[in-house]
Amino acid sequence: MSLPTHKQQQESLGTGFTPLREDANYWKQANSGRGAFIVDGESYFRAFREAVIQAEKYICLLAWDFKGEIELLRDESPKDEYPTKLVDLIYALLEQKPELEIYILLWDYSMVYLTEREWLPFTRFRQDPHPRLHLVTDSEINVGASHHQKVVMVDGGFAFCGGLDFSTWRWDTQAHQPEDPLRVTPDGEQYQPYHDIHTAVTGPAAHALDELCRQRWQRATKEEAPWPNPSSENTVWPESIQPNFENANAVFALTYSEYKEYPAVNQIEELHLDMIAAAERYIYIENQYLSSHTITDALIERLGEEDGPEIIIILTQDTGGWLEEGTLGLLRCRLLEKLVEADTHSRFGAYFPHVSDEAGNESQVYVHAKTMICDDRAVMVGSANLSNRSMKVDSEVMMTLGLDETAEAAPELLRRLLGIHLGHSQDKVDQSLASTNSINQTIRDLRKGSHHQLRNLEIGCAGPVRRKLADTQLLDPDDPIDLGYWLRKATRSDDSNQSSHNWKRYAIIAASIAAVFLLGLGLKEAWGSVIDKESVETFFQSLNQSPWKLPLLFGIFFLAGMTGISINVLLVSATLVISPWAAFTCGFGGSLLSAVAALYVGRMAGYPVLEKLFHDRLDRLSKKIQDRGVLSVALLRLVPIAPFVVVNLVAGISKMKLRTFVAGSCLGMLPGMLGVVFVTHQAKSAYSDPSWQTWLYLGLGIVALLGLTFGVKKFIK
Repeated sequence: MSLPTHKQQQESLGTGFTPLREDANYWKQANSGRGAFIVDGESYFRAFREAVIQAEKYICLLAWDFKGEIELLRDESPKDEYPTKLVDLIYALLEQKPELEIYILLWDYSMVYLTEREWLPFTRFRQDPHPRLHLVTDSEINVGASHHQKVVMVDGGFAFCGGLDFSTWRWDTQAHQPEDPLRVTPDGEQYQPYHDIHTAVTGPAAHALDELCRQRWQRATKEEAPWPNPSSENTVWPESIQPNFENANAVFALTYSEYKEYPAVNQIEELHLDMIAAAERYIYIENQYLSSHTITDALIERLGEEDGPEIIIILTQDTGGWLEEGTLGLLRCRLLEKLVEADTHSRFGAYFPHVSDEAGNESQVYVHAKTMICDDRAVMVGSANLSNRSMKVDSEVMMTLGLDETAEAAPELLRRLLGIHLGHSQDKVDQSLASTNSINQTIRDLRKGSHHQLRNLEIGCAGPVRRKLADTQLLDPDDPIDLGYWLRKATRSDDSNQSSHNWKRYAIIAASIAAVFLLGLGLKEAWGSVIDKESVETFFQSLNQSPWKLPLLFGIFFLAGMTGISINVLLVSATLVISPWAAFTCGFGGSLLSAVAALYVGRMAGYPVLEKLFHDRLDRLSKKIQDRGVLSVALLRLVPIAPFVVVNLVAGISKMKLRTFVAGSCLGMLPGMLGVVFVTHQAKSAYSDPSWQTWLYLGLGIVALLGLTFGVKKFIK
């Protein structure tokens, strides 16, 4: 007996577009009052400014990213006396409105993102404090996860919610011109066209988002939210935004990973699956990423049906830098490949927005939107990407209209988005849809000769290693990565039940080493098609010929060591494409330099910051490093699962002398890095030209690396 499909399960639950299951596929549902979909950053930044200027009681802001120096208005003069720069606007509102309180709750950025975020919240806001400005950084989430919800609440009766951040690169017009002099960072650097979607709601729906803000505040501060309860009266509405819907049923779904006393919440994933199962005519998706196996499998199931819906996915052609291309980009490529293979009825289309102008300039449009529209009946907008992280790990919120009734905003938004992407009016799009009865055909017809096009995504995932790597969840895990946990496991001094777990410890170490080698081999093949193998080889050859080769290669390893990127993974990857001795020399030098730099960062950050990561184990680990000096640092370097940057930071707060730290680092790094380079070189040889000698050397190298780790246990005891 075969198991029922998700669509069969959905149909058995009841009538309507899709059944609502409280706590399973949604958190709250409420009347939307007035509501609107806001497309792209220019419209949102203007609407945000108009809304907060109307605030009288309080403003609450939940943010993933925050750049206070961004200009909210560009090339237009305000009609009021308030500034256009975000941070200046905040202080001006506090100065002009004596009853106003402003609450800002920011994700306490992971060390991985420190180089990409501004330190303004920790400088100007704290150097120039205001008694009615309340800034809190939220670390109450698993290490490796992020608070990704983007909500603005004004006086309890009006709220923004969606995918837009107050970030450097979010502002753009709906024209998405290839060369727009206004689309620049605060430093004056131009960036590519950028597309996003946000929402505005009033009434009970705004009250629901107010409750979300309160829950987040209490979770972060352990205190109840200090702002007043929302009232039924609301006078706030941005004058530049025309309402798209009114008194619709707004359904809110959340994602949280399990943390302390807080249970895991996977409502967003469940609601996606239910909507995909319910669709009859079409599923239209715009998203930054596509790396969720679960969501992709559901789409594949629908493509296999003889009378299933059209499926249209709008993504970015190039997902970002080399790191994203080699990870989430690789995974997306493989999933798109599977969707194409499943499209036996020719109903699937994957596109990316492309713009050009009369001068011959052209550019892709970066898609940051997170939306799904089904059958002109249901539309979902929010913060969640179609990734395992957004479905399982990060905190997210999505708002959906039309699950139990016709949502007039759904077809309006679809035609609006297609018009923007294709450079045509909504009426023109509507005429084409009525004529073709197909979104894919409308895209193909209307993009001809237009400066705005939806071009076919290039889909191809060459290489068996690349495919196998993408078929795993290694590149986009659905569990938080708790580096603190692994460091505590590797350095714990509690001897209770240790003997019974030795085999687990060594199995973890062996698996970690194996994973490093497999990932390195995968990246070798992946980078060869993502970045182009010849360009990688040319890059390293040019470095070998350059008088600056050592500083440049040192710099790569230095940045890796400072940002939390695995030194071993980078060392493996470098060994696979350049000479082993060059990889070792640059890796050792750059890593040692980053270790010293992180040591001083640890001293400056101090105990309170690092305590968030290590909790009750911090004192024990810091004392161990300080008391046992050179040998402790050396042995910690030999533990493959101990994060390199964390050891450096903890050593910083231990007040260890610099010469002791450097000596221990050298003693520990030299044999470990030599071992990694040797084993990787042999693994490369065994992979390309297998022989009993290469396999023997590879085995001996792995045994030697494992042997180095066995001394850690005796030292800890």
